[in-house]
Amino acid sequence: MNAPVLNAEIAAAAVPAIKIVRATTNLLVVAVTRRPGAEWPALTVRLDGQDYATIRPAALVSGDAVEAELTIPLPQLPNGRPRSLAVLDAATGTLAPGSNLRPLKAGAKLRGLVIYPAGEVYQHDCVRWYRAPMEKLLADYFNIGDMIVYDSTLKLLDYVHLEPMKIMNPTEADIERYASDFDFAIVRGSNFIHETMEWFRAIEVLEKVKIPVYAIGVGAQASTRKSSIKLSDTSRRFWSIVADRSAAIGVRGAFSAETLRQNGIRNVEVVGCPTMFRTRNRDLKIRVPDQRDIRKVAFSLRREQDHTYTADPQAYLRNQKAALLKVDEQSDMVMSAHGEQEEKAFFLRDPAAKEKAVAEFVRTGWWSGPDDAVMRRIYEKQLFSFFEVESYDRFSQGLDLAVGYRVHGVLPAIAHGVPGVLVAYDTRSQELAETLNVPVVPEAALAEGGWRAVYQEGALNALAKTYAQSYDRMRIFLERNGAPHRM
Repeated sequence: MNAPVLNAEIAAAAVPAIKIVRATTNLLVVAVTRRPGAEWPALTVRLDGQDYATIRPAALVSGDAVEAELTIPLPQLPNGRPRSLAVLDAATGTLAPGSNLRPLKAGAKLRGLVIYPAGEVYQHDCVRWYRAPMEKLLADYFNIGDMIVYDSTLKLLDYVHLEPMKIMNPTEADIERYASDFDFAIVRGSNFIHETMEWFRAIEVLEKVKIPVYAIGVGAQASTRKSSIKLSDTSRRFWSIVADRSAAIGVRGAFSAETLRQNGIRNVEVVGCPTMFRTRNRDLKIRVPDQRDIRKVAFSLRREQDHTYTADPQAYLRNQKAALLKVDEQSDMVMSAHGEQEEKAFFLRDPAAKEKAVAEFVRTGWWSGPDDAVMRRIYEKQLFSFFEVESYDRFSQGLDLAVGYRVHGVLPAIAHGVPGVLVAYDTRSQELAETLNVPVVPEAALAEGGWRAVYQEGALNALAKTYAQSYDRMRIFLERNGAPHRM
């Protein structure tokens, strides 16, 4: 048994006096806080409802520390894996958050559930969009970035089987199977922290399925950091459950962390996004070529816009078109599209859908008219889109530079060693760039000067030098949570 003192970041997030950090069939890790002027609380450990041991931190922690972690070995039970494990304040009987969950089986192949998948899984950890008739693919908008995050998360985790958790219409049989056959659940990284998020019956399912829940790179969405996000009671309850069942909720940046804290969810840790680590190569070499050697540049498009993404949608579109045309002038450009219906019409080469798309482009001012020759050339000859994440991997490996408005147009390219520059148009792109040290520039900079104006070797060298540090932060987060991983 050991008792290391927690670092400042962990201590700041440790609100309960006692909290289970992680538990396996071999050991239990508990975070303990000593109140100012008070003694350390004694702990009672229970296995399957029976008292197993009383732990007195005062005998294990030296000095004037007020926070510590205790690692408690667990016995090999004659009947195998315990069904539940709990820790209580020995004096008051108060249960520590994270109690009464089934501990992970050490060294075993684990089975996981995913809350809100984004695509169908094939070949174990590869994701593609759901197969559908052509007319449905053309009619529906879906965010390919969510698909990339999902795929990237699966690339990091170690599991033998994964399936979606039913949260809309789960049956009692579903819930019973989840409780008996699965070891953990994940909340994939996405814009899940906002006022109108709908969790359907996820809370009901989780209250009955006593397994750890890991949130990896989730985030809040707003056009500016001045925006205040007040979560619904349901969302606060959902995030409280996740907070209780993990060492910390992994968020993509400081804005998302502060949003959760303002809504009463305290144990939060900034980890960035799994996408930049999808190749699982800590020693990745990010290329920083001389400008004169850059030829093929990907411009990631995001025409989707509303006031949750930008304070001025019209200016946003004007700047984006100007940037697109400037980058096209300066390089062998490919425009990557990530889910908008109109771009899919051109990518899938559907004549009727293309005609409707052009009408929409003209109506919004995205094209100067139906005969906009430059834009038509780009759409007909320089457009790339995809329905399988592997396709973007292959595409990005042939690039010299990735720039643009899509976080998940730039980050997966960086994961293959391609330099990338993000446009800062909302809190998401800004906070991820800050967390991961990715160069980020104002909209006007790319619009006025193209990629040559924003390509700064110093900033890209900083990204390259700190990549391993960012990688380690994600790996340590997973390890601290007890999440099975392959990093």
